[in-house]
Amino acid sequence: MNITTKIVEKYSTDSKIFFLFEDALTDASLLESAEKKAVKAIIKSKDFEGKNGETLLLYLEEKRLFLVGLGKKEEMTIRTWKHAVGTVAMVAQKKKITACSFLLSKKVLSSLEVVQMAKTGTVALSNALYAFDEFKDKEDKVVEVKKVEWILEDEKVKKEFNTGIKSGKAIAEGVEFTRMLGNTPPTQMTPEMLAKEAKKLEKTFDTIRVKALGKKQIEAEGMGCLLGVSRGSVLPPRFIIVEYVGKKEKNPTVLVGKGITYDSGGLSLKPDPYMKDMKFDMLGAATVLGIIKAAAGLKLKRHIVGLIPACENMPSGDSFRPDDILTAMNGKTVLIENTDAEGRLVLADALSYAHKYNPKEVIDFATLTGACMVALGNERSGMFTPEDELAEKLNKSAEIVGEQVWRLPVGEEYSKAVKCEVADIKNLGGVGHPRFGGASTAAAFLQFFTSDKKGKSYPWMHIDLSSCYYGESGKSYIRGGANGFGVESFIEYLK
Repeated sequence: MNITTKIVEKYSTDSKIFFLFEDALTDASLLESAEKKAVKAIIKSKDFEGKNGETLLLYLEEKRLFLVGLGKKEEMTIRTWKHAVGTVAMVAQKKKITACSFLLSKKVLSSLEVVQMAKTGTVALSNALYAFDEFKDKEDKVVEVKKVEWILEDEKVKKEFNTGIKSGKAIAEGVEFTRMLGNTPPTQMTPEMLAKEAKKLEKTFDTIRVKALGKKQIEAEGMGCLLGVSRGSVLPPRFIIVEYVGKKEKNPTVLVGKGITYDSGGLSLKPDPYMKDMKFDMLGAATVLGIIKAAAGLKLKRHIVGLIPACENMPSGDSFRPDDILTAMNGKTVLIENTDAEGRLVLADALSYAHKYNPKEVIDFATLTGACMVALGNERSGMFTPEDELAEKLNKSAEIVGEQVWRLPVGEEYSKAVKCEVADIKNLGGVGHPRFGGASTAAAFLQFFTSDKKGKSYPWMHIDLSSCYYGESGKSYIRGGANGFGVESFIEYLK
């Protein structure tokens, strides 16, 4: 998709998209006289009132004009903007439009910071127009939008907007990479294929190095939890290390991503309705790779290490079992109470491995618990950390880009819940009841592995990815499946 900016007199498509505030419906300075007249009549009839998310298509001779509502100006946020852009882009695409012009008046531009508006708008466009349809017949594929123009009123704003578009394109590529990895069927997106996709980053960017440890190397590292989870699958595990060096730093930021490429639950087999969508259980890994791809595209002056424990969790005669005791890389033992609580096990080895880097901070991403989704739904992801500074920084970053997180607790009661009489720790626990506090006890389990054998720990944050994919129907501004949540927020966080 070619995205450009132009001054108002030079737009070149026959499909215009025009944004209006609910309390400024007379703001039609960018429209031609016939368009102004039509809009005035529509507003008078109250067929369009400018409410947040409202769209209306007008046909004027051989041209089309889409009106898009932004709600009240004082309530405008970057999230409002993101959803409005995505919504109208999808409406236009369904009308089989391949080129369109987005008209931005000074009033709309004054509601948000221009560069951020351009950046987020570019990502929103990419997100809305993306479709994972490579397995569909050619005639059933979505129409490709090849050309988008942002129409502005002066050269100064155009220059700022171009700066935002350039950054937005790099971030959008990271988001789309994450979505593609997550949407790919699990028979294709195996641990080995995930490692190959990571290797492609090394070929694209000279600032990225990738190493994928095989089973024997994983054994040599003592990663007993990753090996235990992978035993039931005919596919061998991989431990993928992706290092981005945009700047040499003694203490890198380490990102850890859960890479369960398919989760059947193992011997603690999931009920049939919960088996669907388990290809998305590697979205933590996909998020890490998307962040690193975007960071490299932006040439961020940071040192980032991505650690991805990748395997399948499958039932077989050789699967790990409830009542087994596994030994993690740091020498700590884990009692298995349920083989479907496998994500925290593979992350335990990755969090232990992270100590090798003497990290500035470690952030893990995982589709870890249904309990977090029960608590928050699928519009926010759970954030767990004992570090107030990290939590505040992420909250601010997410707000800037229009994503949402919510801090949930870690603490003594959750850590006690995963203590065990026959091993150092167990992989399930509850506070007051086995099913109570599941998201926080899972986080407490992970926190246990942030300390090394000498008791030294690093600053740590866990993201339970409740909002990383949507159902088949999707939203008005994005199709169903993996949605790339987290890439934008953490690029902002890393800036």
